[in-house]
Amino acid sequence: MKSFETDLKEQLSVDKKYLPISKKLVAVLRDVNPFLAQTIEKHNQVKEKFFQTMVEINKDYAENMENYKRSLDLIIEKNHDEIEKSQKEKVHKTHELNGNLKSELEVIEQKINQINLDAEASLDKADQVLKRDLSQIRKVMIEAKKVYQETTLEIEKEKTETTKVIAKSYDLKVKAVEKKLKKFETDFEKKLMVIKENSQKASSDHDDSYLTIKNTYTELSISLNKKINDIKKKYQQSLVSLDKSYQTKIKPIQKSIEDLKKEYQETQKKALITYSEKLNSLNVVFDVQKQGYETKRERIIHEGNDSITLFNSKLSAYRESTQKEKLLKSREMRDEMKSLESEYEKDKKNHQLTRELNSFDQELNKQIIRTNKDILVKKRETQKKLFELDQKHLREINEWRLKKSLYEYEKKQEFAKIDLNYNHNISASESLLKLQEIYQQSQKEVLLLNHNKDLLPLEYQLAIAASIQERELNLLANDAHLTIASFKHEEQTLEFEHKKNLALIEMEREKIKALFNADTQVLNTTTQLELEKEKAKRDYSLKEQDLRSELSQAIFNKSKQQIQNKLNEATFSIESDREIIYIDNKYTLELIKEKAKAEEDKRTFFVNEAKYKHQQRVNNEKANRLLKTYQCELELQQEQTEMYLNIMRLLYQNHQTIEKAVSELYHVPSHPEVFKATLKILIDLNQELLNSTIQVTEYYQKIDQDFYLKKIDDLTGYKYMLKHEDMMNYYEQEIEKINEQKKLIQKEISLLEEQFFANQTELERNHAFINQLGKINQDIKSNESKSEHRHHDLKENQKLLSNHEHEVKRIKQNLTRIEKSIDEKHAQITPLDEEIIKLETKQKDSEKDLEKTKHDEASFFYRYLNRNQKVYLSFIHQLKQHFDGINQFYQSLYSEVYVSDAFLTLELKKLKKNFLIFDKNLTIHHQRFLDVMLKFYQTNQKEQEAMIRGFKKTTYQLIHSLNANYENNMKYHESERKKKLRDKERQITAQNDKIKKKLELESISHKKKLVLDQSVIRSLEQKISENKDKQEQELKLLNENQLSIATQYAFEHQQKTRQLEDLFNKTKAQIDSSIMNADKNHTGLEASIGNKNQVILTRYQASHDKNLLALKQKTKHYEDLIAKQDQSNIERNNQYDQNLKRMNQRREAELNNIKAHLEKFSQQTKNSQNRVLHRDYRILKKAHRSKLRLLHLN
Repeated sequence: MKSFETDLKEQLSVDKKYLPISKKLVAVLRDVNPFLAQTIEKHNQVKEKFFQTMVEINKDYAENMENYKRSLDLIIEKNHDEIEKSQKEKVHKTHELNGNLKSELEVIEQKINQINLDAEASLDKADQVLKRDLSQIRKVMIEAKKVYQETTLEIEKEKTETTKVIAKSYDLKVKAVEKKLKKFETDFEKKLMVIKENSQKASSDHDDSYLTIKNTYTELSISLNKKINDIKKKYQQSLVSLDKSYQTKIKPIQKSIEDLKKEYQETQKKALITYSEKLNSLNVVFDVQKQGYETKRERIIHEGNDSITLFNSKLSAYRESTQKEKLLKSREMRDEMKSLESEYEKDKKNHQLTRELNSFDQELNKQIIRTNKDILVKKRETQKKLFELDQKHLREINEWRLKKSLYEYEKKQEFAKIDLNYNHNISASESLLKLQEIYQQSQKEVLLLNHNKDLLPLEYQLAIAASIQERELNLLANDAHLTIASFKHEEQTLEFEHKKNLALIEMEREKIKALFNADTQVLNTTTQLELEKEKAKRDYSLKEQDLRSELSQAIFNKSKQQIQNKLNEATFSIESDREIIYIDNKYTLELIKEKAKAEEDKRTFFVNEAKYKHQQRVNNEKANRLLKTYQCELELQQEQTEMYLNIMRLLYQNHQTIEKAVSELYHVPSHPEVFKATLKILIDLNQELLNSTIQVTEYYQKIDQDFYLKKIDDLTGYKYMLKHEDMMNYYEQEIEKINEQKKLIQKEISLLEEQFFANQTELERNHAFINQLGKINQDIKSNESKSEHRHHDLKENQKLLSNHEHEVKRIKQNLTRIEKSIDEKHAQITPLDEEIIKLETKQKDSEKDLEKTKHDEASFFYRYLNRNQKVYLSFIHQLKQHFDGINQFYQSLYSEVYVSDAFLTLELKKLKKNFLIFDKNLTIHHQRFLDVMLKFYQTNQKEQEAMIRGFKKTTYQLIHSLNANYENNMKYHESERKKKLRDKERQITAQNDKIKKKLELESISHKKKLVLDQSVIRSLEQKISENKDKQEQELKLLNENQLSIATQYAFEHQQKTRQLEDLFNKTKAQIDSSIMNADKNHTGLEASIGNKNQVILTRYQASHDKNLLALKQKTKHYEDLIAKQDQSNIERNNQYDQNLKRMNQRREAELNNIKAHLEKFSQQTKNSQNRVLHRDYRILKKAHRSKLRLLHLN
């Protein structure tokens, strides 16, 4: 402002007539800064007042909240004291009740103890009577046992003496029978010895005949086996020579297979090296091209920038020179104008100066246009060069991709050709080796068939000799069998006679034994019956005493039952009294607890009611604080808006004052130069005022925006910051987990690769060992080795070679397995990368959703923030239009060469119209600011009032529900008290009924037990009388048994004797029958052996004829097999030739197919790369055109 003030003073100081206008304009400019300073001070005071008001509101709120809290705590503490007092009273009454219960229970326990003592005394008296009776019974039982033992000993002694007499008589009779048996045994042995001597002599003759037959057969078989061994030896020699011939044939084939494998590996290595070199050289060339491309691109950009910089430098130099020329020309013309006195000449000079200055400006503009054109052309050339360079680089990239793809496919096809040739050659060699193996096997089979054919006659001679030997041996065996059977028949007849004598002796021995057993049994039975009589006397006596003991015990049990009955009746009565005391005590205790619970519910009701009312007051206080805060903020915003609009009105008034000053300056009249210069200053002032006004507007706009953003941040900032942090932590953890999995998989891949390289090294080492062992074997076979154990060395080397080949096979399997595992692990990484991408996408979506939720929650504030900002933007637009109208007014006056009154009046009308529009818009926007603020406050006021009404309604409902619950609880406690009283009366009544029923049941049970005990006593007395009767009957029966048993044993002895005689006669008849059967069987055996001899001779003749026929058939069969093997060898050779021909044709077809595929792939790849190149060209052209549009180069 000071600079504009100075300029205006300087411009209007040329003449005194401009002084009033200068003072007016300076006064306007000087009033601006003090007004702004005053506004700032007022703004600070308003803000300070706002902060003090907010402090007071919060202080009042805190004091009220503290008072509400203190009041609530006082109510809670008072009710808590009442509850504690109630609990203490409950504990005191409970303790007193427990003491009374304890004293009553002690009295009952004393009664029970006294009853138990009386019952125990009565039981002791009954027990003493029982023990006395049992002692007397035991004495009687001991006496009965003693008498029984003495009588038993006398009976046993008499039995022993009688047994000795009977045994002595038995021994004498047995000795006579044994002497007779010994004589029969001696006669039998003598006759049997004679028969055995004759049998041994006949057996010796048969053995000599057997040896003669065997020796003859052995000599013949030795002769034939010698011939057979000679034929077998010849066969083995032929077999060895055949193997040598086979090894000679297959050795070149195996060597060719090994050579093929080596050649295959070397070819693969060479092809791999060739294509690796091609790809490396291709990559090197491409890297050089890429580096050249980047260098050229940087050089083109640098050259273009340097050219543009040069053009701008030239333009700046030209502008500076033009300015200097304008300045010099202006000073020169002004000096000339000062020397002129005529106004017309001055005006003319002024117009001339203006035209020359305009010509300078036109030349400068033309130079600027030319420079811009040159820069534009240079930029176009630069972009064209870059475009052409990018096109060339795209062609190079395309050529590199094409050659790389072709080289890789050619490498793949080359390896396919190598594999095809190797497989074809190895298959042909292996087929030839297999053919040689089959031919060798066929030759062995033919040799074996000839060998078997040569052996066939000798084998059949051996078979015929064996048949003759078998015939002679079978005939000799039949004769020996018949001789042995004759001697056995004689022995059998002698044994049958001996058996008859033994049966006679056995019968006599059994008769003696039967007599002895009968006498012994009579003695034992009589003795046993005597013992039984004594035992019966003792047992019946003991049983009687046992019954008397049980009778005493039954009498004792009866007395005990009566005592127990009295004790139970008394105990039941006392227990009933105890239960009634428990019931009464329980009822009293429940009543105390129920009273305490009712008091606690009452106090809880008072506390909850106070809490609900406290919460309502707190909510109302919060709502009132918010309303006061909103009201205070509304007043602050209104004050700030008024300040802002006052500034706008000041500017409006200053514009009006400046407009009047300009009009006065015109009508002074002013000099055109002064007028134009003043207008120029005012134009600059107007622009500066516009910028300052917009800055002030943006400042107040920022204040309002910060107010709403603070509200939004208070509502959502902290909450959504925590949500965002939680969400980010969750996704970071999930991504970190997946990265950990990737690291583990990559670690596993590294381990597998290490295993792969280790196995590859081991494979190469084993291949080296195999090659070395092969060379050693070749040296040994070619006799270059001087080893004495050549065969052993070959065998050991072959074993080592086999082991290494197995190891190579195992390592190859391991390599295949490891490669498969590495591929699987790599395949596992791709889903993890995709999962990370999904999580990142999901994270971005979640952030967008969270931001949307946050925005939706704060939508109310955002809505009013947007309304407020729209008002500011609209007002800024109006300000710009207003200042543009003023500027247009000044520009019109400044641009007009000669300003007339009509022109000025027309422009003033336009300006006044602009002022009226701005004044109207100022009022409208002022109202819109107030409407937004008032609407924001009223909306919040309605929400808070609705919340207060809701709080009141909810609190009323809660208190109403609390009162209803309290009344229900009181009713419940009263009903529980009445219910417990009814339960007490019912339990006492039930206990009285229960004890009555129990006493009745005890009485009935006691009566039943008395009846049972009485019946037991009567039963025992009856058993005692029955025991005496049974004793007399049993003794009578035992005496009768003694007589009947003696009679029975005599009859049984006679019967046994008759049975023994019948058994002897039966045995004798069986032996006679056996002798007759033996004679008959011996006669049949002689006839059977004669028939067998005839069958042996017939079978030998049939076997001899069959062997001759089989010899002819087998010989013909061997000849047919040999011919068939020869035919098979011819067919196999033909088949091998056909297979080899087909393999050659197939290889040619595969090679042609590979060539065709290579050509097809090359063409397809070229087409594909051309399409990619065209697509890249299109993208590059689009990017180039887009860049040209963006840089305005098209």
